[in-house]
Amino acid sequence: MHISFRRLMLVTPLLALVSCSWPGAKTQLPQYRIQSGQDLAILTTTDTHYLSKSLTDYGPAFTQFLAAGDGKQLGYSEELIGALANDIAIRKPDAVIISGDLSNNGEKRSHQDLAKHLKAMEQDTGTRVYVIPGNHDILNPWARKFKGQRQYRADNVSPQKFRNLYQDFGYDEALLEDRDSLSYLAAPSGDLWLLMLDTSQYANNKELGHPQLDGRVAASTLEWIDECGKLAADSGAQIVAVMHHNLLDHSEFIQKGFTVNDNAGVIEALARNGINTALSGHIHIQDISKISRNDSSMYDIAGSALSVYPHQYGMLHYSSADHALDYSTFKLGMEMWAAAAGSPDENLLNWGTYSKQNFSKRSAARSFAQLSEDTAYAGYSEGELQAMADLAGRLNEIYLAGSAKSDLLAAVASDAFRLWQNAPPSGLKSYVLGIARLDPKDNQHLHIELAEH
Repeated sequence: MHISFRRLMLVTPLLALVSCSWPGAKTQLPQYRIQSGQDLAILTTTDTHYLSKSLTDYGPAFTQFLAAGDGKQLGYSEELIGALANDIAIRKPDAVIISGDLSNNGEKRSHQDLAKHLKAMEQDTGTRVYVIPGNHDILNPWARKFKGQRQYRADNVSPQKFRNLYQDFGYDEALLEDRDSLSYLAAPSGDLWLLMLDTSQYANNKELGHPQLDGRVAASTLEWIDECGKLAADSGAQIVAVMHHNLLDHSEFIQKGFTVNDNAGVIEALARNGINTALSGHIHIQDISKISRNDSSMYDIAGSALSVYPHQYGMLHYSSADHALDYSTFKLGMEMWAAAAGSPDENLLNWGTYSKQNFSKRSAARSFAQLSEDTAYAGYSEGELQAMADLAGRLNEIYLAGSAKSDLLAAVASDAFRLWQNAPPSGLKSYVLGIARLDPKDNQHLHIELAEH
């Protein structure tokens, strides 16, 4: 069978070349950095939302922007990336994946500075970094810089500029690139390959005036996935898919715009090519979803945002002997990095406490404001409203961290939860009770058996 390759890239000098053997081949396969028969460790993170420090003076406009946001620690973008680099140096993964929303709002300068940080990570640790864009990263009309009392427009980046800036982080060593998106196929080892799917839509952002939230995979890209699957099968390699938008639903509250459009078609394309595991981001919650189809299962591991509490990432270990994947989450070691760097910032030195309190206070304050303005709750005392708001903040923490298995029971056993159960109907009550109904499954560990070719 002849394979019509859309674009077949030569690999970097780190990868020697050997002759390929599948029919109709026109180039060569790599001599992998991690040979077949060896295990592989991958650190996977998402939604770094990095903001270059050159784009803010940390003044009133920036403070107001943070207050209106969703808890991203943009004021500590440099430190978050520094702590991540330190964890990479300690854990020594063979590869690092960042599955989109690399930048805050697609600022050219943020992309440029982040690319420099990623290059330093590779040089200092010997790992390889692989990235794909998210819905915030390309042609984003919201790109801004902050000075004094005002926000100013900042330059954003085109798709080609994104690829150029991140060419060292997957694109220039890709086995295959899709001509209709920024998707590519990478081979960090002989046994396990990465299908890096660009699910973001950005062509209409300028007309919309905002980054398009929902994602899709074009029909031509689904066909390209078949080419990737054929190449991997002929080479005896397994594939893990990586995408910004979610492959499966992860929330009863937020699905539209987060689960990729026509996910049934994407699932089918992955399944027919022997791919049963996806890593995603976008939704900012740690959640593992699974569906069963025929006699097999499909998994989607949605990682929580590195830029938002609880600032955690995943480690994915591939066992060559068992043909299996094992996934676990870890908290970012900010305190260790800050102490080693000699930082005088008490927030960094006590990051776990600071970040949790910052997030829960923000969440509780918004809930308290909603309750105070709702006339249906006029009969509640200020103390009762505060207790209810605090519980809403606590449940938000559990939701984002994916820690329902360990933390949910204590939260719903509280007096504050009984107040919520008897409270008048409201959108906030529905949200709180919805979180309380979360399946107390383990969202931080997973074992997956891969089918042998």
